Amino acid sequence: MAYMAVYQVDDVFIVYRYARNLAAGHGFVFNVGERVEGVTCFLWTLLLAFVAALGLPLPVITPVLTALCGLATLGLLAQAHAEVEARSELAPRDLLAPALLATSPGFVYWSTGALETVPFALLLTLAAREHARARQRPELALRSAWWLGAATLVRPETPLIALALALELLTRGGGLRAGLSAATRWLLPIAACLLPFLLFRRSYFGDFLPNTYYAKTGARFAVLIASGLEYSGRFAASLAPSFNAFGGSWLQWLGWLLLLFLLAYGLARRPLRAYAVVALALGCAVVLEGGDWMVLFRFWAPALPALALIGAHALLRLAQRRHGRVLAAVIALACAGNGVALALFGRNDGRGLAAHGEGYRLAHVKVGEYLRDHGRPGDAVALMDIGMIGWYAPQLNVIDITGLTDRAIARAPGGFLDKRFKVEDLFARDPRYLVVVPRFAADERIVAHPDFKRRYRLILRLNYRAGFRPPGEYWLHLMERRSAQ
Repeated sequence: MAYMAVYQVDDVFIVYRYARNLAAGHGFVFNVGERVEGVTCFLWTLLLAFVAALGLPLPVITPVLTALCGLATLGLLAQAHAEVEARSELAPRDLLAPALLATSPGFVYWSTGALETVPFALLLTLAAREHARARQRPELALRSAWWLGAATLVRPETPLIALALALELLTRGGGLRAGLSAATRWLLPIAACLLPFLLFRRSYFGDFLPNTYYAKTGARFAVLIASGLEYSGRFAASLAPSFNAFGGSWLQWLGWLLLLFLLAYGLARRPLRAYAVVALALGCAVVLEGGDWMVLFRFWAPALPALALIGAHALLRLAQRRHGRVLAAVIALACAGNGVALALFGRNDGRGLAAHGEGYRLAHVKVGEYLRDHGRPGDAVALMDIGMIGWYAPQLNVIDITGLTDRAIARAPGGFLDKRFKVEDLFARDPRYLVVVPRFAADERIVAHPDFKRRYRLILRLNYRAGFRPPGEYWLHLMERRSAQ
């Protein structure tokens, strides 16, 4: 985990700025005075606000917190496997599931990625474990509901997962009436967590849904589904042992077969069913959301503990068959070795994690520091990559042209990174600074506007991908309003 901790994505710093403002007494806001919920991890942000209130540096401490959640998930997975096999004592065979998870580059990276991804994975694993244990001890059923209740305040996919697990309760026998009664009682703790939060959200932010929902779902439904399936296909391909030596569409087909096999295998076995339901419901949510742009499949990462547990169980069952031990060992080593190879490649490739970390230092940090040193309190900057630049220039108001933290732009037509707002409306808000990145649609429309050159002059021009091998182009153009000179 420490080896992979070379890069925190820009969105992490959006959460950091919310947490810092909350700790400073400004409220749950990105810009002081603007109540817009531009994050989807409310409870995680509250925890980081407590860390900030203690005076601890969030970019240093937060990866440690997520790493602790990752380590806890590994330990929990070993216990879960023993319970799946109806044992109370741990055995060496229980180490296979956490070993497969520990060699998954997505899980390892996001364990220090500082977002809520792995804390959410821990909550889902806890909920699935209690849900599975409740088959033998029904009094434990409500424990899983309370874990999911906490998860509803961490990620918006949780209600879909809760509904899927409630449906699984209906299949446990006793008749439809008894099943509906059990499912209803089980859903009450989740509702007890979610409904007050929705009422708070409505009263504080003015909406029952986070602003990020409007920012990310402006595209047509068919486009979102196609994007989500393509994203999930690439995730599935990453599960198939390829050692990054080959690819192509057939690798995605192989990955899909492997993913569907794991889900079907888990659903067919009662001790594993809760884990498979969690992974399947999360996958459906990912498709509906349209996937994500971040590295190493962040949206699918919370399903990795369940998939590792199911895969380990399948391999151990295979090892019990005649001549199956060698085959199971080969498959396990291939999967683990593939994960390690992808992690090393993903970190050290010329366009990997380390290169992205250096790119932030070359471009975003320098832009943020310039704005911190030259911007006046109350000045506004309009840009797309709001996280790190907004963190380093806390005195500036930020106009987010992707809409995450801006209510008006979020409701403009178009999908995420392509909000088709009127450039005249942006200029009417009179930002002192603009940061534009050519080749992004919204930025191109700003630059193409006839008033752009008349209003703004170039201050800095920095290439985020200058240190890539081979070098790429991702130019940040920092512009200042001419009347502000």
